[in-house]
Amino acid sequence: MKSELGTGPSFWRTVRVLLGAARKRSNGRRRRQRELLQNRASKNATDWSELGFLFAILFGFIISGLAAFVVTAAVDSGERAEAERQGKIVVSRQFLEAAREAFADSSRAEDRWLNGSYYSSEAKEIAEKYGGTEAAIEKKLRDAARTHGAGDFITSSQASPGFTAFPKAGPIAGMLGSVILIWWGAMLVFQGEGLELDTQRRTHPMWEWLFTHPVQAGAVFLAEMLSPLAANPTYWGAPVFVGILYGLVYGPELGILAALLAGIPLAIAAACLGKALEIGVTLRFSPRSRGAMIGLMSWMGYASMVLMFAGVLVIPKIVSAIGKFLSIFTVVPWPWLRLFVGGQSDGSFSFPWGIMHCWIAASVAITGAVWFSAWGAQRGLSGNFSSADARPSAPRRGTRFGKEPLYRKEFLWFIRDRSAIVQTILIPLTVAGFQVFNLRGILVHAQGAWNYLCGVGILFGTYFLWILGPKSLSSEGSALWIALTWPRGLESLLKAKAWLWSLISSGLVAVVLCYAAFLFPTESWKIALVGIGWFFFGRSMAEKTVTLVTVTSASGEREQIPWGRRWAAQLGMLTFCVGVLTQQWHIAVVGIVYSYMTAAAMWENFRARLPYLYDPWSEKIPPPPTLMHAMIAISILVEGGSVFTGIISVAAGRENIAIAQAISYGICAVIVSLGTANFLSERGVSAREVWRWGPAQEGEPKRWWRRVWILAGESIGPLLSGAAGGLLLGLFARGYLAILLHVPPVAELIRQSQEQMAKIPDLKISYAVMAVGFAPFAEEYLFRGLLFRALEREWGGWRAVLGSAAFFAIYHPPLSWLPVGLLGITNALLFKKTGRLAPAVILHMVYNAVVLS
Repeated sequence: MKSELGTGPSFWRTVRVLLGAARKRSNGRRRRQRELLQNRASKNATDWSELGFLFAILFGFIISGLAAFVVTAAVDSGERAEAERQGKIVVSRQFLEAAREAFADSSRAEDRWLNGSYYSSEAKEIAEKYGGTEAAIEKKLRDAARTHGAGDFITSSQASPGFTAFPKAGPIAGMLGSVILIWWGAMLVFQGEGLELDTQRRTHPMWEWLFTHPVQAGAVFLAEMLSPLAANPTYWGAPVFVGILYGLVYGPELGILAALLAGIPLAIAAACLGKALEIGVTLRFSPRSRGAMIGLMSWMGYASMVLMFAGVLVIPKIVSAIGKFLSIFTVVPWPWLRLFVGGQSDGSFSFPWGIMHCWIAASVAITGAVWFSAWGAQRGLSGNFSSADARPSAPRRGTRFGKEPLYRKEFLWFIRDRSAIVQTILIPLTVAGFQVFNLRGILVHAQGAWNYLCGVGILFGTYFLWILGPKSLSSEGSALWIALTWPRGLESLLKAKAWLWSLISSGLVAVVLCYAAFLFPTESWKIALVGIGWFFFGRSMAEKTVTLVTVTSASGEREQIPWGRRWAAQLGMLTFCVGVLTQQWHIAVVGIVYSYMTAAAMWENFRARLPYLYDPWSEKIPPPPTLMHAMIAISILVEGGSVFTGIISVAAGRENIAIAQAISYGICAVIVSLGTANFLSERGVSAREVWRWGPAQEGEPKRWWRRVWILAGESIGPLLSGAAGGLLLGLFARGYLAILLHVPPVAELIRQSQEQMAKIPDLKISYAVMAVGFAPFAEEYLFRGLLFRALEREWGGWRAVLGSAAFFAIYHPPLSWLPVGLLGITNALLFKKTGRLAPAVILHMVYNAVVLS
């Protein structure tokens, strides 16, 4: 029997076979991605995978080269800190030469130097490069010059003689260089096979072959550990790091040789250590924590790599700020960088000595990783969670989060699924932090302006919601179907998700707003208003992102979110933030209202397809006219008017731009109204269903012109009510305008507008024709006949009335929002009360006539 089974393949043959299988599996994954791309685009879609892999290799080389320069920057900063500990002040060469020349003649030093402008320019240069306040640096320079002349000043080249001099410079330089070296090693160790965000996906590690094949455990684990080298090109650039540092010490030829002799073994060792940690997490952690730990390791590798970009610029400033405290950490020896490059105790360097240290470190790491993985497998694959998951934990007092079970369910999901913290907190924070570093110029202004600081907080909260939504939905995977068995529907569950997301993001934004209120106490009331605006804006953003939910197939693949739905969710996403940043509050209000309308429109469509979430081939869109139809038609009216205004103003001249605007709006009003009516007619929506409220009655004529005639003459009472309402609202608007004339900043704008109307006689006539003859029909058809009707189905009650009025108001100048908003409220109520749109049109016409008179 033993001879039939054989002894199995040898150690290295097993490694080669498994690495070949890993290579084939990687090719298969790339083919699958290419097939998905071709299915979404075209059968002949271009395959960019190989080109992308080459760019990834280039990026890995750049990261490693950048890490080497971060080491040199840390060493230079340490040498500079050592010089400052000895009482020296690092200045530019021009400053030092001028100081020596001035203080050579003591009789002229007081006049030419101590009272000169040299200090301010030098202090500004030092502050920009190393941080600190210009006033404090200038005072330090003046005090040193007054006390010791030019004796305390040294140049940067004297303070930081270079990378090769760090063993003689002092312990701070060696410590900082060793810290960056460890940082680079940790970055490689935690790289793994790439950034792992989908912690719920199924994995099939090749060490499962131990169950079915007579192979050696060490060979299997070694092959598993080497797999990241083929999957993640970041490891390919690791020798560049070694080559650059050795090249600075020994020259370019030996630097290239060191990259081959030491860089490759160190890259292999880092991959083995990272894989050993991943295997240890898989074997010893519970399923609830396993995904979180793997995601946390991946985040650490990603965050370390991102921080390398900021290291070159940030490290000199950090060392300059905390240089006086660094000596505390030098009590512990830091010989790692010196041993890494072959430094001797006397300050000399030995190339073989450095290569030997790298070999020893790589050998210990590889051997320890393989032994640890094999030892863990021999201890058993059950992990340490068999007893913990045997029964559900008993409820504890104080764990209930409110009385609403859906809110409690979402809160418990967030604190129990530990991978959610990695997906929804750490990764967005890291990406946002990197973007903040890229936009650090804006943050400099934010420190001196409360609106900039609030705008940055809102931008981060918006980005957080945009990332949090899809990640949270995808993390539940196929378990989302469980909600279909609840007494409450899936819609309630997703609403609870939106509430939780908005709550988390609001907490993060509140921290920034509180900090802004602390820095600018006199602007606290404005900051409080921004916080109230964010509460509503964040809730609408969360509701939009929750509609991006997709199902997960049995194989664990998520459906792609249609780009049209993604773009719809982005509408109004940054408008509120831009309004706060620029202190244009009408734009901030427009962003809140528009985001709320977009959320309502997306929920109307989402509710229609929700029953078919797991059967998308059978889904149906909601019956027209929908809220999205109304918003698109209104947007076309506004955008089309702008385009026509530009065309007509070019032909007629810029001095006639106001007349061109009136003519363009009239043309677009007719085109959009007729086009929308034709669009709805082709989908079974007659004109009567828009102009009348409620179902059609029996005996009505079929021809549309007869119905319009009956609609206008059936009852004089509603039409007279509309005319009276228009007269009252118009008089209110005139009184409101008279009050504004007593507000100095606003009065000047109103007077300029009145003077322009008086100078151009045809302008008032054009506005009158547009405002009385075209606008009432088009706007009532779109805002009340379509928008308010759709909002009444979606929201109902006063919320629909106020929402339609607010959306109607934001398309008018900010000064007219109050009377125009009252006009929208009155017309919505009149339309619903009388059941006819004609009285609302009459009210609108009379109102515009009174205002323009």
